[in-house]
Amino acid sequence: MIPWNPVGLATAIGAELGPEVVRDAVLTDVVIDSRAAGPGKVFVALPGRRVDGSDFVAEAVAKGSPLAVVGRPMPGPIAWVDDPVAALGHLAELALRRARVAAGDLKVIGLTGSVGKTTTKDLLARITAQIGPTVAAEASFNNRIGVPLTVVRADRDTAFVIVEMGANHEGEISRLTRIAPPDIGLVLGVGKAHIGEFGSRKAIARAKSELLAGLTPQGTAVLNMDDPLVRAMAFGAPEKLVTFGFDDMARIRGTRPGLGPDGRLRLTVADQDAGLVTHVHTALVGRHMAINVVAAMAAAIAAGVSLFDAAEALEGAGPASPHRMALRDLPGGALLLDDSYNANPESMAAAIGTAARLAKRSRRRVVAVLGEMRELGGESQGEHERVGRLAARQGIERLVVVGAGARGIATGAATAGVPAAAVEFWPGAEGLADHLRSTTDKQDFILVKGSNGTELWKVADSLIGDQC
Repeated sequence: MIPWNPVGLATAIGAELGPEVVRDAVLTDVVIDSRAAGPGKVFVALPGRRVDGSDFVAEAVAKGSPLAVVGRPMPGPIAWVDDPVAALGHLAELALRRARVAAGDLKVIGLTGSVGKTTTKDLLARITAQIGPTVAAEASFNNRIGVPLTVVRADRDTAFVIVEMGANHEGEISRLTRIAPPDIGLVLGVGKAHIGEFGSRKAIARAKSELLAGLTPQGTAVLNMDDPLVRAMAFGAPEKLVTFGFDDMARIRGTRPGLGPDGRLRLTVADQDAGLVTHVHTALVGRHMAINVVAAMAAAIAAGVSLFDAAEALEGAGPASPHRMALRDLPGGALLLDDSYNANPESMAAAIGTAARLAKRSRRRVVAVLGEMRELGGESQGEHERVGRLAARQGIERLVVVGAGARGIATGAATAGVPAAAVEFWPGAEGLADHLRSTTDKQDFILVKGSNGTELWKVADSLIGDQC
Protein backbone atom coordinates (compact mmCIF):
# COMPACT_ATOMS: atom_id res chain seq x y z
CA MET A 1 0.00 0.00 0.00
CA ILE A 2 1.23 3.48 -0.81
CA PRO A 3 1.67 5.13 2.61
CA TRP A 4 -1.15 7.19 4.05
CA ASN A 5 -1.58 9.11 7.27
CA PRO A 6 -4.63 8.71 9.51
CA VAL A 7 -6.13 12.05 8.50
CA GLY A 8 -6.00 11.24 4.79
CA LEU A 9 -7.32 7.74 5.30
CA ALA A 10 -10.16 8.90 7.54
CA THR A 11 -11.16 11.56 5.03
CA ALA A 12 -11.15 8.99 2.24
CA ILE A 13 -13.44 6.51 4.01
CA GLY A 14 -15.58 9.00 5.89
CA ALA A 15 -14.33 8.05 9.36
CA GLU A 16 -14.25 10.07 12.55
CA LEU A 17 -10.84 10.02 14.22
CA GLY A 18 -10.57 9.55 17.96
CA PRO A 19 -8.51 11.97 20.10
CA GLU A 20 -5.75 9.41 20.73
CA VAL A 21 -4.76 9.10 17.07
CA VAL A 22 -1.27 10.26 16.11
CA ARG A 23 -2.33 12.16 13.03
CA ASP A 24 0.98 12.06 11.18
CA ALA A 25 1.56 8.33 11.74
CA VAL A 26 2.61 6.38 8.64
CA LEU A 27 0.14 3.71 7.49
CA THR A 28 1.56 1.08 5.14
CA ASP A 29 -0.64 -2.02 5.38
CA VAL A 30 -4.07 -3.31 6.43
CA VAL A 31 -4.86 -6.37 8.56
CA ILE A 32 -8.03 -7.87 10.03
CA ASP A 33 -6.32 -10.25 12.46
CA SER A 34 -4.89 -8.67 15.61
CA ARG A 35 -2.20 -11.36 15.64
CA ALA A 36 -0.82 -9.82 12.43
CA ALA A 37 -0.92 -6.26 13.80
CA GLY A 38 2.20 -4.16 14.05
CA PRO A 39 3.81 -0.80 13.27
CA GLY A 40 2.32 0.84 10.19
CA LYS A 41 -0.55 -1.65 9.98
CA VAL A 42 -4.15 -0.46 10.09
CA PHE A 43 -6.27 -2.94 12.05
CA VAL A 44 -9.81 -3.16 10.67
CA ALA A 45 -12.03 -4.59 13.41
CA LEU A 46 -14.63 -6.63 11.56
CA PRO A 47 -17.81 -7.88 13.24
CA GLY A 48 -18.25 -11.65 13.22
CA ARG A 49 -20.66 -14.39 14.17
CA ARG A 50 -18.48 -15.70 16.98
CA VAL A 51 -16.10 -12.84 17.75
CA ASP A 52 -16.11 -9.08 17.30
CA GLY A 53 -12.89 -7.55 16.02
CA SER A 54 -13.49 -4.54 18.27
CA ASP A 55 -12.65 -6.77 21.23
CA PHE A 56 -9.10 -7.08 19.92
CA VAL A 57 -8.31 -3.41 19.31
CA ALA A 58 -6.24 -3.11 22.50
CA GLU A 59 -4.18 -6.13 21.45
CA ALA A 60 -3.55 -4.66 17.99
CA VAL A 61 -2.50 -1.32 19.46
CA ALA A 62 -0.21 -3.05 21.94
CA LYS A 63 1.53 -4.70 19.00
CA GLY A 64 2.16 -1.30 17.44
CA SER A 65 -0.77 -0.68 15.09
CA PRO A 66 -1.21 3.11 14.87
CA LEU A 67 -4.89 3.03 13.84
CA ALA A 68 -7.92 0.78 14.26
CA VAL A 69 -11.00 1.11 12.07
CA VAL A 70 -13.97 0.28 14.31
CA GLY A 71 -17.74 0.23 14.22
CA ARG A 72 -18.30 1.81 17.65
CA PRO A 73 -16.55 4.41 19.82
CA MET A 74 -13.94 3.05 22.22
CA PRO A 75 -10.62 4.04 23.78
CA GLY A 76 -7.51 4.02 21.63
CA PRO A 77 -6.31 5.37 18.28
CA ILE A 78 -9.51 4.70 16.36
CA ALA A 79 -11.25 5.69 13.14
CA TRP A 80 -14.98 5.24 13.77
CA VAL A 81 -17.23 4.22 10.85
CA ASP A 82 -20.77 2.88 10.55
CA ASP A 83 -19.74 -0.30 8.71
CA PRO A 84 -16.14 -1.61 8.97
CA VAL A 85 -16.68 -4.11 6.12
CA ALA A 86 -17.83 -1.38 3.74
CA ALA A 87 -14.99 0.84 4.96
CA LEU A 88 -12.47 -1.89 4.17
CA GLY A 89 -13.81 -2.13 0.63
CA HIS A 90 -13.76 1.63 0.13
CA LEU A 91 -10.26 1.87 1.57
CA ALA A 92 -9.04 -0.81 -0.85
CA GLU A 93 -10.77 0.84 -3.82
CA LEU A 94 -9.03 4.14 -3.13
CA ALA A 95 -5.70 2.49 -2.33
CA LEU A 96 -5.78 0.73 -5.70
CA ARG A 97 -6.54 3.98 -7.50
CA ARG A 98 -3.51 5.57 -5.84
CA ALA A 99 -1.34 2.61 -6.81
CA ARG A 100 -2.53 2.80 -10.43
CA VAL A 101 -1.56 6.46 -10.63
CA ALA A 102 1.84 5.88 -9.02
CA ALA A 103 2.68 2.71 -10.96
CA GLY A 104 1.60 4.05 -14.33
CA ASP A 105 0.94 0.71 -16.07
CA LEU A 106 -0.53 -1.51 -13.38
CA LYS A 107 -2.88 -4.21 -14.73
CA VAL A 108 -5.65 -5.77 -12.66
CA ILE A 109 -6.62 -9.30 -13.69
CA GLY A 110 -9.87 -10.60 -12.25
CA LEU A 111 -10.96 -14.22 -12.57
CA THR A 112 -14.06 -16.13 -11.71
CA GLY A 113 -15.55 -19.57 -12.28
CA SER A 114 -17.17 -22.44 -10.45
CA VAL A 115 -14.05 -24.62 -10.48
CA GLY A 116 -10.33 -23.95 -10.65
CA LYS A 117 -10.11 -20.28 -9.62
CA THR A 118 -7.33 -20.68 -7.09
CA THR A 119 -5.21 -23.05 -9.17
CA THR A 120 -5.52 -20.78 -12.20
CA LYS A 121 -4.73 -17.72 -10.09
CA ASP A 122 -1.60 -19.40 -8.74
CA LEU A 123 -0.44 -20.42 -12.23
CA LEU A 124 -1.12 -16.96 -13.63
CA ALA A 125 0.76 -15.29 -10.78
CA ARG A 126 3.71 -17.57 -11.45
CA ILE A 127 3.76 -16.32 -15.05
CA THR A 128 3.31 -12.61 -14.36
CA ALA A 129 5.89 -12.66 -11.56
CA GLN A 130 8.49 -13.38 -14.24
CA ILE A 131 7.49 -10.14 -15.97
CA GLY A 132 7.01 -7.72 -13.08
CA PRO A 133 6.09 -7.43 -9.38
CA THR A 134 2.80 -9.23 -8.82
CA VAL A 135 0.24 -9.03 -6.04
CA ALA A 136 -2.03 -12.09 -6.00
CA ALA A 137 -4.79 -13.25 -3.72
CA GLU A 138 -3.63 -15.45 -0.88
CA ALA A 139 -5.27 -18.87 -0.72
CA SER A 140 -8.90 -18.27 -1.80
CA PHE A 141 -9.32 -14.60 -0.89
CA ASN A 142 -12.25 -14.05 -3.26
CA ASN A 143 -15.02 -12.25 -1.38
CA ARG A 144 -15.80 -8.79 0.01
CA ILE A 145 -13.09 -9.29 2.64
CA GLY A 146 -10.49 -11.17 0.61
CA VAL A 147 -10.54 -8.94 -2.48
CA PRO A 148 -9.87 -5.71 -0.52
CA LEU A 149 -7.09 -7.40 1.47
CA THR A 150 -5.48 -8.40 -1.82
CA VAL A 151 -5.67 -5.14 -3.78
CA VAL A 152 -4.65 -2.95 -0.84
CA ARG A 153 -1.18 -4.54 -1.08
CA ALA A 154 -0.48 -2.88 -4.44
CA ASP A 155 2.09 -0.08 -4.47
CA ARG A 156 4.01 2.07 -6.96
CA ASP A 157 6.19 -0.87 -8.00
CA THR A 158 3.33 -3.28 -8.71
CA ALA A 159 2.88 -4.42 -12.31
CA PHE A 160 0.04 -6.94 -11.85
CA VAL A 161 -2.76 -7.43 -9.33
CA ILE A 162 -4.54 -10.79 -9.64
CA VAL A 163 -7.81 -11.24 -7.79
CA GLU A 164 -10.26 -14.11 -7.52
CA MET A 165 -13.87 -13.02 -7.55
CA GLY A 166 -16.34 -15.52 -6.13
CA ALA A 167 -20.06 -15.23 -5.60
CA ASN A 168 -22.80 -16.82 -3.52
CA HIS A 169 -25.50 -14.67 -5.09
CA GLU A 170 -26.07 -12.30 -8.00
CA GLY A 171 -24.66 -8.81 -7.61
CA GLU A 172 -21.68 -9.88 -5.51
CA ILE A 173 -19.14 -9.86 -8.33
CA SER A 174 -20.44 -6.45 -9.44
CA ARG A 175 -19.59 -5.10 -5.99
CA LEU A 176 -16.13 -6.65 -6.15
CA THR A 177 -15.41 -5.10 -9.56
CA ARG A 178 -16.24 -1.68 -8.13
CA ILE A 179 -13.46 -2.23 -5.60
CA ALA A 180 -11.04 -3.56 -8.22
CA PRO A 181 -12.13 -2.89 -11.82
CA PRO A 182 -10.29 -5.49 -13.93
CA ASP A 183 -8.31 -4.64 -17.03
CA ILE A 184 -8.58 -8.33 -17.90
CA GLY A 185 -11.52 -10.51 -16.91
CA LEU A 186 -11.14 -14.29 -17.06
CA VAL A 187 -14.18 -16.59 -16.82
CA LEU A 188 -13.28 -20.24 -16.32
CA GLY A 189 -16.55 -22.12 -16.25
CA VAL A 190 -20.08 -22.40 -14.90
CA GLY A 191 -20.65 -25.43 -12.72
CA LYS A 192 -22.99 -26.35 -9.88
CA ALA A 193 -21.04 -24.82 -7.00
CA HIS A 194 -23.48 -22.73 -4.89
CA ILE A 195 -26.42 -23.82 -7.03
CA GLY A 196 -28.43 -24.03 -3.82
CA GLU A 197 -28.09 -20.26 -3.51
CA PHE A 198 -28.55 -19.41 -7.20
CA GLY A 199 -31.21 -21.92 -8.20
CA SER A 200 -29.87 -22.71 -11.68
CA ARG A 201 -26.70 -22.77 -13.79
CA LYS A 202 -28.12 -19.95 -15.91
CA ALA A 203 -28.31 -17.78 -12.80
CA ILE A 204 -24.74 -18.74 -11.95
CA ALA A 205 -23.69 -17.73 -15.47
CA ARG A 206 -25.38 -14.34 -15.06
CA ALA A 207 -23.44 -13.82 -11.84
CA LYS A 208 -20.14 -14.78 -13.48
CA SER A 209 -20.79 -12.43 -16.42
CA GLU A 210 -20.85 -9.52 -13.99
CA LEU A 211 -17.06 -9.68 -14.20
CA LEU A 212 -17.22 -8.60 -17.84
CA ALA A 213 -19.66 -5.78 -17.10
CA GLY A 214 -17.20 -4.48 -14.51
CA LEU A 215 -14.16 -4.31 -16.83
CA THR A 216 -12.34 -1.04 -17.33
CA PRO A 217 -13.32 0.82 -20.56
CA GLN A 218 -10.43 -0.72 -22.53
CA GLY A 219 -10.68 -4.08 -20.79
CA THR A 220 -10.17 -7.53 -22.30
CA ALA A 221 -12.41 -10.55 -21.76
CA VAL A 222 -10.80 -14.00 -21.60
CA LEU A 223 -13.44 -16.72 -22.09
CA ASN A 224 -13.54 -20.52 -22.00
CA MET A 225 -14.82 -21.82 -25.35
CA ASP A 226 -15.34 -25.32 -23.94
CA ASP A 227 -18.19 -24.18 -21.70
CA PRO A 228 -21.34 -23.23 -23.66
CA LEU A 229 -22.55 -20.83 -20.96
CA VAL A 230 -19.21 -19.02 -20.94
CA ARG A 231 -18.92 -19.08 -24.73
CA ALA A 232 -22.30 -17.31 -24.90
CA MET A 233 -20.83 -14.44 -22.86
CA ALA A 234 -18.80 -13.46 -25.94
CA PHE A 235 -21.92 -11.79 -27.37
CA GLY A 236 -21.87 -9.26 -24.53
CA ALA A 237 -18.09 -9.07 -24.18
CA PRO A 238 -15.98 -6.02 -25.02
CA GLU A 239 -14.25 -5.67 -28.37
CA LYS A 240 -11.03 -7.07 -26.93
CA LEU A 241 -11.55 -10.79 -26.52
CA VAL A 242 -9.21 -13.75 -26.04
CA THR A 243 -10.72 -17.22 -26.15
CA PHE A 244 -9.19 -20.40 -24.75
CA GLY A 245 -9.92 -24.08 -24.34
CA PHE A 246 -9.64 -27.35 -26.23
CA ASP A 247 -12.26 -26.32 -28.75
CA ASP A 248 -11.00 -26.00 -32.34
CA MET A 249 -12.08 -22.34 -32.45
CA ALA A 250 -10.27 -21.23 -29.30
CA ARG A 251 -7.44 -18.80 -29.93
CA ILE A 252 -5.30 -20.21 -27.11
CA ARG A 253 -5.90 -23.89 -27.65
CA GLY A 254 -4.74 -26.84 -25.61
CA THR A 255 -4.21 -30.26 -27.13
CA ARG A 256 -2.94 -33.69 -26.12
CA PRO A 257 -3.22 -33.37 -22.33
CA GLY A 258 -1.77 -36.40 -20.61
CA LEU A 259 0.06 -37.64 -17.57
CA GLY A 260 3.75 -38.45 -17.67
CA PRO A 261 5.31 -41.50 -16.01
CA ASP A 262 5.29 -39.60 -12.71
CA GLY A 263 1.57 -38.83 -13.00
CA ARG A 264 2.19 -35.17 -13.72
CA LEU A 265 0.32 -33.17 -16.37
CA ARG A 266 1.83 -32.25 -19.71
CA LEU A 267 0.14 -30.75 -22.76
CA THR A 268 0.60 -28.75 -25.95
CA VAL A 269 -0.66 -25.17 -26.17
CA ALA A 270 -1.04 -23.11 -29.35
CA ASP A 271 -1.74 -19.46 -30.08
CA GLN A 272 -3.75 -20.11 -33.23
CA ASP A 273 -3.90 -16.45 -34.26
CA ALA A 274 -0.12 -16.14 -34.16
CA GLY A 275 0.62 -19.62 -35.49
CA LEU A 276 2.73 -20.51 -32.46
CA VAL A 277 2.92 -23.82 -30.60
CA THR A 278 4.68 -24.82 -27.37
CA HIS A 279 4.80 -27.69 -24.92
CA VAL A 280 4.13 -27.34 -21.19
CA HIS A 281 5.36 -29.79 -18.55
CA THR A 282 3.95 -29.21 -15.07
CA ALA A 283 3.94 -30.88 -11.67
CA LEU A 284 0.14 -30.71 -11.50
CA VAL A 285 -1.86 -33.88 -10.91
CA GLY A 286 -4.82 -34.77 -13.12
CA ARG A 287 -5.82 -34.15 -16.73
CA HIS A 288 -8.62 -31.87 -15.56
CA MET A 289 -5.94 -29.36 -14.53
CA ALA A 290 -5.11 -28.79 -18.21
CA ILE A 291 -7.89 -26.22 -18.68
CA ASN A 292 -6.45 -24.19 -15.78
CA VAL A 293 -3.04 -24.16 -17.49
CA VAL A 294 -4.54 -23.00 -20.79
CA ALA A 295 -6.65 -20.37 -19.01
CA ALA A 296 -3.66 -18.94 -17.13
CA MET A 297 -1.65 -18.75 -20.34
CA ALA A 298 -4.53 -17.06 -22.16
CA ALA A 299 -4.89 -14.39 -19.46
CA ALA A 300 -1.12 -13.84 -19.46
CA ILE A 301 -1.15 -13.42 -23.25
CA ALA A 302 -3.99 -10.90 -22.88
CA ALA A 303 -1.71 -9.04 -20.47
CA GLY A 304 1.12 -8.91 -23.03
CA VAL A 305 3.15 -12.00 -22.10
CA SER A 306 4.41 -14.18 -24.96
CA LEU A 307 3.22 -17.78 -25.36
CA PHE A 308 6.76 -19.07 -24.90
CA ASP A 309 7.47 -16.99 -21.79
CA ALA A 310 4.21 -18.23 -20.27
CA ALA A 311 5.11 -21.85 -21.01
CA GLU A 312 8.61 -21.44 -19.61
CA ALA A 313 7.24 -19.93 -16.38
CA LEU A 314 4.94 -22.94 -15.90
CA GLU A 315 7.67 -25.52 -16.35
CA GLY A 316 7.47 -27.77 -13.29
CA ALA A 317 4.63 -25.74 -11.74
CA GLY A 318 2.70 -27.57 -9.05
CA PRO A 319 -0.09 -26.60 -6.65
CA ALA A 320 0.90 -23.42 -4.79
CA SER A 321 -2.08 -23.34 -2.42
CA PRO A 322 -2.65 -26.17 0.06
CA HIS A 323 -5.09 -29.08 -0.24
CA ARG A 324 -5.53 -28.85 -4.01
CA MET A 325 -4.70 -32.07 -5.85
CA ALA A 326 -1.48 -32.49 -3.89
CA LEU A 327 0.09 -35.95 -4.26
CA ARG A 328 2.01 -36.95 -1.16
CA ASP A 329 3.95 -40.03 -0.05
CA LEU A 330 2.85 -41.23 3.38
CA PRO A 331 4.90 -43.18 5.93
CA GLY A 332 4.97 -46.86 5.09
CA GLY A 333 4.45 -46.35 1.36
CA ALA A 334 0.81 -45.31 0.94
CA LEU A 335 -0.01 -42.41 -1.39
CA LEU A 336 -2.33 -39.52 -0.53
CA LEU A 337 -4.14 -37.37 -3.06
CA ASP A 338 -5.16 -34.37 -0.96
CA ASP A 339 -7.91 -32.35 -2.63
CA SER A 340 -9.63 -31.51 0.62
CA TYR A 341 -9.91 -27.75 0.32
CA ASN A 342 -13.38 -27.79 -1.23
CA ALA A 343 -15.77 -29.83 -3.35
CA ASN A 344 -18.55 -29.53 -5.89
CA PRO A 345 -19.91 -32.07 -8.39
CA GLU A 346 -17.42 -31.20 -11.11
CA SER A 347 -14.30 -31.20 -8.95
CA MET A 348 -15.44 -34.34 -7.12
CA ALA A 349 -15.78 -36.23 -10.39
CA ALA A 350 -12.36 -35.02 -11.54
CA ALA A 351 -10.67 -36.05 -8.30
CA ILE A 352 -12.25 -39.52 -8.27
CA GLY A 353 -11.30 -40.12 -11.91
CA THR A 354 -7.74 -38.98 -11.33
CA ALA A 355 -7.35 -41.13 -8.22
CA ALA A 356 -8.64 -44.18 -10.08
CA ARG A 357 -6.25 -43.67 -13.00
CA LEU A 358 -3.18 -43.05 -10.86
CA ALA A 359 -3.94 -45.97 -8.58
CA LYS A 360 -4.38 -48.30 -11.54
CA ARG A 361 -0.97 -47.31 -12.85
CA SER A 362 0.70 -48.26 -9.59
CA ARG A 363 -1.59 -51.26 -8.90
CA ARG A 364 -2.90 -49.80 -5.67
CA ARG A 365 -6.25 -50.02 -3.94
CA VAL A 366 -8.20 -46.75 -3.85
CA VAL A 367 -9.54 -45.62 -0.49
CA ALA A 368 -11.83 -42.68 -1.28
CA VAL A 369 -12.61 -40.51 1.75
CA LEU A 370 -15.47 -38.34 0.52
CA GLY A 371 -17.31 -35.64 2.44
CA GLU A 372 -20.34 -33.48 1.77
CA MET A 373 -20.56 -31.10 -1.17
CA ARG A 374 -22.30 -28.10 0.36
CA GLU A 375 -24.58 -25.36 -1.00
CA LEU A 376 -26.27 -27.61 -3.56
CA GLY A 377 -29.78 -26.93 -2.27
CA GLY A 378 -32.48 -29.21 -3.63
CA GLU A 379 -30.00 -31.00 -5.90
CA SER A 380 -27.85 -32.15 -3.00
CA GLN A 381 -29.22 -35.69 -2.59
CA GLY A 382 -29.15 -36.41 -6.31
CA GLU A 383 -25.64 -35.04 -6.79
CA HIS A 384 -24.27 -37.04 -3.87
CA GLU A 385 -25.88 -40.21 -5.20
CA ARG A 386 -24.33 -39.46 -8.59
CA VAL A 387 -20.91 -39.29 -6.94
CA GLY A 388 -21.50 -42.69 -5.36
CA ARG A 389 -22.40 -44.22 -8.71
CA LEU A 390 -19.33 -42.64 -10.29
CA ALA A 391 -17.11 -44.10 -7.58
CA ALA A 392 -18.57 -47.51 -8.37
CA ARG A 393 -17.95 -47.13 -12.11
CA GLN A 394 -14.37 -46.06 -11.43
CA GLY A 395 -13.76 -49.22 -9.44
CA ILE A 396 -13.18 -47.61 -6.05
CA GLU A 397 -12.44 -50.51 -3.72
CA ARG A 398 -13.18 -48.79 -0.40
CA LEU A 399 -15.43 -45.82 0.22
CA VAL A 400 -15.43 -43.79 3.44
CA VAL A 401 -18.40 -41.41 3.47
CA VAL A 402 -18.01 -38.55 5.94
CA GLY A 403 -20.86 -36.50 7.42
CA ALA A 404 -24.64 -36.80 7.37
CA GLY A 405 -24.96 -34.58 4.30
CA ALA A 406 -22.89 -37.03 2.27
CA ARG A 407 -24.98 -40.15 2.94
CA GLY A 408 -26.24 -40.00 -0.62
CA ILE A 409 -22.79 -41.10 -1.78
CA ALA A 410 -23.23 -44.38 0.06
CA THR A 411 -26.73 -44.75 -1.37
CA GLY A 412 -25.52 -44.17 -4.91
CA ALA A 413 -22.63 -46.58 -4.50
CA ALA A 414 -24.96 -49.28 -3.17
CA THR A 415 -27.38 -48.92 -6.10
CA ALA A 416 -24.42 -49.28 -8.47
CA GLY A 417 -23.42 -52.57 -6.92
CA VAL A 418 -20.70 -51.64 -4.43
CA PRO A 419 -20.77 -54.26 -1.63
CA ALA A 420 -21.93 -52.99 1.75
CA ALA A 421 -18.67 -54.18 3.30
CA ALA A 422 -16.73 -51.78 1.07
CA VAL A 423 -18.63 -48.70 2.26
CA GLU A 424 -18.46 -47.16 5.72
CA PHE A 425 -19.95 -44.06 7.25
CA TRP A 426 -17.98 -41.71 9.49
CA PRO A 427 -19.82 -38.92 11.33
CA GLY A 428 -17.13 -36.28 10.95
CA ALA A 429 -13.42 -35.54 10.66
CA GLU A 430 -12.62 -36.09 14.34
CA GLY A 431 -10.69 -39.32 14.87
CA LEU A 432 -10.82 -40.24 11.20
CA ALA A 433 -7.08 -39.89 10.58
CA ASP A 434 -6.31 -42.42 13.33
CA HIS A 435 -8.94 -44.73 11.88
CA LEU A 436 -7.34 -44.52 8.44
CA ARG A 437 -3.88 -45.19 9.84
CA SER A 438 -5.08 -48.38 11.43
CA THR A 439 -7.09 -49.65 8.45
CA THR A 440 -4.92 -48.81 5.42
CA ASP A 441 -1.61 -50.21 4.26
CA LYS A 442 1.35 -49.33 2.07
CA GLN A 443 -0.42 -50.37 -1.14
CA ASP A 444 -3.34 -47.99 -0.66
CA PHE A 445 -4.02 -44.85 -2.65
CA ILE A 446 -6.00 -42.51 -0.38
CA LEU A 447 -8.14 -39.72 -1.83
CA VAL A 448 -9.44 -37.08 0.62
CA LYS A 449 -12.09 -34.75 -0.81
CA GLY A 450 -14.95 -32.68 0.60
CA SER A 451 -16.26 -29.16 1.08
CA ASN A 452 -14.13 -26.97 3.31
CA GLY A 453 -16.70 -26.95 6.09
CA THR A 454 -16.38 -30.72 6.52
CA GLU A 455 -12.83 -30.12 7.79
CA LEU A 456 -11.43 -33.09 5.91
CA TRP A 457 -8.34 -30.98 5.36
CA LYS A 458 -7.56 -31.67 9.00
CA VAL A 459 -7.50 -35.38 8.19
CA ALA A 460 -5.09 -34.77 5.32
CA ASP A 461 -2.88 -32.57 7.49
CA SER A 462 -2.79 -35.23 10.18
CA LEU A 463 -1.83 -37.97 7.75
CA ILE A 464 0.86 -35.80 6.18
CA GLY A 465 2.06 -34.68 9.59
CA ASP A 466 3.26 -38.19 10.27
CA GLN A 467 6.20 -37.37 8.02
CA CYS A 468 7.50 -34.70 10.42
